[in-house]
Amino acid sequence: MSFSHIHLLVALLPAALLAAACPAAPDPHEVPPAASGAGAGGAGASEPGEGMDLGSGGTGSACSADMREVLDDEGNVVAECPAELGCYKGQCIPACEAAEKAGGSIGCDYLAPSPPFFGNELDSSSYSGACHAVFLANTWARHARLRVELGGEALDPAEFAYLPSGIGPSTTYTPLPEEGIPPGKVAVLFLSHQPGAGTRYGTLECPRPPAVLADVAVHDSGAGVAFEVASDTPLSAYDILPYGGAASFLPSASLLLPRSTWGTSYQVLAPHAPHAPHAQGAGVLWMTVVAAEEGTTLDLVPRASMPGGAGVPPAPAGVATQLTLGAGEVAQWMGEDPSGAVLRSSKPVGVWTGSTYLEVATATSPGAGGQDAAHQQIAPISALGSEYVGAGIVSRLLDEAPESVVYRLLGVANGTALAWDPAPPEGAPAALDAGEVREFETTSLFSVRSQDDEHPFLLTQYMPGAPGVTRPGCVEEIPLPGQQCRLGDEEWVIQLPPAQFLERYVFFTDPTYGTTNLVITRVRGPDGFAEVHLSCLGPVTGWQPVGTAGDFEVAHVDLSRGFVGATPACETSQHEASSAGAFGVTVWGTDFYASYGYPAGGNVASINDVVVPPVPQ
Repeated sequence: MSFSHIHLLVALLPAALLAAACPAAPDPHEVPPAASGAGAGGAGASEPGEGMDLGSGGTGSACSADMREVLDDEGNVVAECPAELGCYKGQCIPACEAAEKAGGSIGCDYLAPSPPFFGNELDSSSYSGACHAVFLANTWARHARLRVELGGEALDPAEFAYLPSGIGPSTTYTPLPEEGIPPGKVAVLFLSHQPGAGTRYGTLECPRPPAVLADVAVHDSGAGVAFEVASDTPLSAYDILPYGGAASFLPSASLLLPRSTWGTSYQVLAPHAPHAPHAQGAGVLWMTVVAAEEGTTLDLVPRASMPGGAGVPPAPAGVATQLTLGAGEVAQWMGEDPSGAVLRSSKPVGVWTGSTYLEVATATSPGAGGQDAAHQQIAPISALGSEYVGAGIVSRLLDEAPESVVYRLLGVANGTALAWDPAPPEGAPAALDAGEVREFETTSLFSVRSQDDEHPFLLTQYMPGAPGVTRPGCVEEIPLPGQQCRLGDEEWVIQLPPAQFLERYVFFTDPTYGTTNLVITRVRGPDGFAEVHLSCLGPVTGWQPVGTAGDFEVAHVDLSRGFVGATPACETSQHEASSAGAFGVTVWGTDFYASYGYPAGGNVASINDVVVPPVPQ
C-alpha cells in the first residue's frame, strides 16, 4: 500500500490558512543540504582521517564533551574547531556531520508529528487542535538558521519562532532574530493550533500565532504528515502539547530524536491501558510511525489487533502487516495497546506512543489524579541498554517523604535475567522474555541490569496523579476557590540507560510552569564521582546513593518553585549542565494538576546488535 497520496491531506486545510502559514520559501542557502535529506554522514560523506583540509590546526584522538575541541590522549586541547565545524573522533568536520556521526540527541534534522490529544478518537471536539510547540536549544557557538516544512510546504520561522525569557507571568517572547537562534539560547516554535480550541478551564491556543491555524493531528487510526524542523547547526529538540502551563490542560512532552538516530528495528512500548478500556471518557492508547525517506516499507506484527483507518490498514494480532510510507508521512494506529509489537522497516523510522488520558494511582497517590495525556518518542532496539537506574521524582508530599513511583519494563530478548541493587522491589520481575511488559512500584532508588548487551530492555517511569494536598509550588491563580495546591499529575517518561549518558546538556524548561525540577543520575568513574555543575546553581549537592554497589548516585534539584528560582539565574528557560563524568538528567515541570517530563538528552548510539524480526506468531 502506498502513502504517496498523503500530501493531499495538506491541501484539505483551508486555502486561506495555508496562504498565511506557507509564505515564500526561505533562502535555500540558510540550511545546507547536509542538514536535510539523507543527512551528513550518508552517501558521499568523508570519514575522519580521509585527509579533509578543515583548517582545524591538527588532529587528536578524542573530543571535548561539547564537540567543540580536539583533545589528545591526555585530555589536553590540541585544537578548537571553528564555529561551522565540530569534533568527531579527534578531527574537526562539518558541525551537522559531527553531531550525526556522534549518534546523540543533538542533531540538525527533526520530524515532529502532532501527538494525539484527549478526544482524538473523535472526528473533532473542543479539545481538538491544542497548541503544539517545539523547543530548540542551540548547543553550538554560532547562530542556528532554521527551515520548517509541513507536507513539503515551506513555513517561515520568522512568523512563529520566539526566544522566551523569564518565567511565569513575566515570560516574554522575542521574535527570532534574522540570523537564527543565538548560541546558547532556546527558541520555541509554535507549530499549530485550532482557533477556538479550549475547555471550561481556559484556552488551548498558543500564546502567539502558530505556523498553521488548524488541527493537523491525525484523528483515530489514519494517515497524516509531520512537521520537519531542520537547522544548519546542531540543536537539541523537545516538543510539548499543549503549551502553556497548568492552564493548558492535560500537557505532555517528549525528547525528540534527530532522524539521523532513527532505526529500522523496534519493539514497541506504550503506557498502560486505562482501568476501563473503551469506557466513555477513558484514555485511548496509540502508536505513530513516521518515515524519514521515500519508499520506506514497514512490517508490523502487533500482539493485539490494531484497528485501521483512513489510509492505514488494520494490523491483526500475530500477523505481519505491510505498508509503504514517503518521507515525513505518518501512519497512526489507535484503540488497542501496541506494547510488545515488533516493527521492522526498510529505511529508518521514528516511533511515538502514548495515551490520550493516562491514569496512575500509587500507594502515595491512592486516588490517582486529574489524569493527563502522555506521549514519548521511543528509541530503536539498537539504542536500548542492559542497565538502568530508577531515580524517582522530586517529592510533592507535604512531609517531603519519597513518593511511590510506578515503573514499566519491556523485554526484547527471551531469557533476560534481571539483577537488582538493592534487592528487587516488591512485584519487580526476576526475568523478562521478548515483548513481555511488567510494572511495579517502589519508593526506593534502584539499579537493574541484565546478563549482557545481547539482552537489552527498556525502563520507563510514571509520575503518579497529584497526591492530595501537596507542597507549595502551584501558580497562585490556578487553584479553584477553597482548594490548595495539587502539584503535578500523570505523566509517562522514557528512561535512558547510563551507557547513553553524556557529560554536557543544554536544555529547555517550560517557563509557564510554577515549579521546575531536575532528577540527575551520575555514574562512578575511575576516580569516583565527578561534580555536576548547573549553570544557574553551581555544583549540585544532596546526592543519594543507589543501592549498595556504589555505582550510581541521584540528586533531586529544584530550579524554581512557585515561579521563584533557586537563584535569580535559574529564573529562565535555558539551562546547561556539565561534568567531567557521565550523568543523566530528567526535566520535570509541575503545576496545579499538570505536569510534563522528558530526558534532557543523551546518546542514541548503537550499543547492541539485537534485531527482532517481525515473524508472525
